[in-house]
Amino acid sequence: MSSLRNAVKRVTHKERSQPQARAHLGILEKKKDYRIRARVFHSKEDRVKAMREKAEGRNPDEFYFGMHNSEVKDGRHIKTMQAKAKELEDVIGSDAVKMMKNQDLSYLRLLSQRDRKKIEKMQSSLHYIGNGDENDNDNSTMKKKRHTVFVQNREDAENFDVANHFNTVPELVNRSFNRPRKDALLNRSKPVKKDKNITDENYDSEEEQHFVPSAKQFAQKIKLARRIAKARSSAYGEMEARNRRLVELEKAESHLVTEKIIASKGRKRKVKEAVDGKPAIYKFRKKRAK
Repeated sequence: MSSLRNAVKRVTHKERSQPQARAHLGILEKKKDYRIRARVFHSKEDRVKAMREKAEGRNPDEFYFGMHNSEVKDGRHIKTMQAKAKELEDVIGSDAVKMMKNQDLSYLRLLSQRDRKKIEKMQSSLHYIGNGDENDNDNSTMKKKRHTVFVQNREDAENFDVANHFNTVPELVNRSFNRPRKDALLNRSKPVKKDKNITDENYDSEEEQHFVPSAKQFAQKIKLARRIAKARSSAYGEMEARNRRLVELEKAESHLVTEKIIASKGRKRKVKEAVDGKPAIYKFRKKRAK
């Protein structure tokens, strides 16, 4: 009988689809989908309820020594760097940690010495050349040159004319380099053409020898000036970056030196907290030498 029942064609029951009016809501949720969603929702509810009960029953005066080695960051409890270092020391040993810190300190000193020599070499070649407004940035680590002019009295100081003193035009006063005098500017502005058949010996003065360059030569001079300015700007940028890096290396070196001193024997106490990236200051107890 069972074989005959299986041979009879049965009606195929199809799942109901989402109505056309509700097609924008997505696929129609079935019972199995609802059971999964309800199970997840109630598990979250139970977890929140347990956490709420734990918070309500917490003693505000309770204390664990593990609180010294943890901190809250972005709402999560994480171990401090000191705790992680202590765990690493327990795993690999104190002697290995001391050796690694000594290697780090030697490497930082090597980098600092290399950057310091490079900065000195660049300073000797660049001489901090600037044209006034280029180096007026507050974040610039370069030293600004000063030109002090002494006068006879206060009245001369109040009526002091910089352009007249340096014999140049006011537009070039802020320059500390390539600041031609008025005579040189006048000589450049005189368009005296030079004949090919006349040599330099036929000219009586330098003014007669001066001639206006062609458009091609003028374009080449502009291109060369731009290339020199770009190279100078990149050199100054590299020197400032090396100065900033040298400061960071010195801070890291001071931290390692402080850790090395703290690890030594003797009673000590903290005198000053770490400020602006600098290590804390400790004071050791006086001990009589034998």
